[in-house]
Amino acid sequence: MKISLTIILIIIIGLVLNFTNYNFFLTFISIIWYIASILLIYLAIKSTHKYQFIQFKIKNIMKSLKSKSHNNISPISSLCLSLAAKIGVGSISGIALAIYFGGVGTIIWIIIISLLTAINTYVECIIGMKSRYKYNHILLGGPSYYIKKYLNNPTLSIIYSILIIISYSILFLSIQTNTIITITNSFNIASKYITFLLLIIVTFTILKGIDGITKFNHILVPLMLLIYFMIGITVIINNHYLIPRIIMNSLKEAFKIKSIIPVFTIGMERAIFITESSIGTSAIASSTCDNEPEKQALLEVLGIYITIFIVALTTYLIIITSNYEIVNFKNHNGIDLVMYAFNYHFGNLGRILLALITIMFALSTIISSYFFGENNLLSLTKNKYINILYKIVFALVLIVSNRFKPLSLWHLTDFFVAILIIINTYSIIKIQAKYIL
Repeated sequence: MKISLTIILIIIIGLVLNFTNYNFFLTFISIIWYIASILLIYLAIKSTHKYQFIQFKIKNIMKSLKSKSHNNISPISSLCLSLAAKIGVGSISGIALAIYFGGVGTIIWIIIISLLTAINTYVECIIGMKSRYKYNHILLGGPSYYIKKYLNNPTLSIIYSILIIISYSILFLSIQTNTIITITNSFNIASKYITFLLLIIVTFTILKGIDGITKFNHILVPLMLLIYFMIGITVIINNHYLIPRIIMNSLKEAFKIKSIIPVFTIGMERAIFITESSIGTSAIASSTCDNEPEKQALLEVLGIYITIFIVALTTYLIIITSNYEIVNFKNHNGIDLVMYAFNYHFGNLGRILLALITIMFALSTIISSYFFGENNLLSLTKNKYINILYKIVFALVLIVSNRFKPLSLWHLTDFFVAILIIINTYSIIKIQAKYIL
C-alpha cells in the first residue's frame, strides 16, 4: 500500500507543477527519471546475471523465430504488435530530439542502455505470460495482471492500468497523430482530411478485435521496416566517407566528462521510449500468443535489436550526415528536423519518403496503443458499455490531438512513462524475491 500512495503523491505533485510552474515540472521529471533509471539498471544487472546474459545469445534468439503458437495469434504476429508500438514516431522524432537536446553522443548511450535493459523485457514477458488468463477467447496479460496475481496489490494494478490508458490511448495517440498532421501539412493537405482518413482506418481495424489488429500490424510492420532499412542503406552508401568520423565523434561526445550526466539521461529516456523496455507493454503484447514463455520473451528481445539497429540507428545516420546544426525550429517536435534531413539527402523525394514512413510508423503505433489501453481497461472492468465509451474517447482524442503542443505532449509522456517504469520494475523485483519464475 505504501508504494501505491507514493505513486499517487508523485502523480499529484507532477500534475500540479505542470499547470503552475512548468520549469519546476521539468526538473521534477528529471528527478523521477533518475529514480526510474536506478531501478531499471538494478533490475537489468540482477537479471542479466540470473539469466546468464541471455539477451546477448544471438543463436538462442534466432532459434525463437521457429517457435509456434497454440492459438490463432502467431509468435511473429505478437512480435509485430509489440514492434508496432516501439517503431512509432518516437523512434524517428525521438532520435531527433535526443540529438537536438543531448548532442551526437546520445546515440551511444541509447545503444548501451537498450542492450543492457533488453533483459528486463525478457523477464517481464515471462512473468506476463505465466500470469495471463483467457477472456472471450483472448489471452490477456501484462503488469496489471501479474501485479494482482503475484503481489496481491490491486491498488497498484489499477494505477498501472489507468496510467497505460492515459499514456498510450491519449498521449502517445496524440503524438502520433500530431506528427502525421505536421508531415502532411508540408504538402498543403488540410488536417481535417487526414484526421478523417485516420479515423476511418483505425475504426475499421479496431472493430475487428485482436485478430484484426495483429493481422494489420503483421502486414504493415515488416513492410515499413524493409522500406526504412533500404533508405538507411542508401544514405550510408552515399555518405560512407563520413561514417568513421561520425563514430569517433559520437564516442567522444558520449563520454565527455563535463556533459556525461545530461547526455546519459537523455540517452536513457530515449532508449526506453524507443524500445519500451521496462515499461511493460512487451509483456502485454507477448501475452496474446500461446507460445512457450522463454521463446516468446526472446522474440521480444529480438524486437529491441530490430528497433535500435534498424530504425533508431538509421534515423541517427540520416540526421547526422546532413547539416542539421543550422536548423532552429520553434515548438520543436523532432519530426521537423528529420524532415529537413530527408530533404537534404533526397530532395523533394525526401518529403514523400518521410511522409510515407511517418504515416506507416504512426498508424501502426496508434493501433497498438488502442490495444494496450483496451487490455488494461479489461483488467479494471469487463463492462461492455465502458468498453464502447473507451472506443468513443479514443476516436475523439484522435480527432482533436493535432491541437496540442508537441513539446507539452512529450514532457507529459516522459513523466507518465517514468512512473510506469517505477511501478513495473519495482513489481518485477518484488516478484523475483518471492517466486522462482
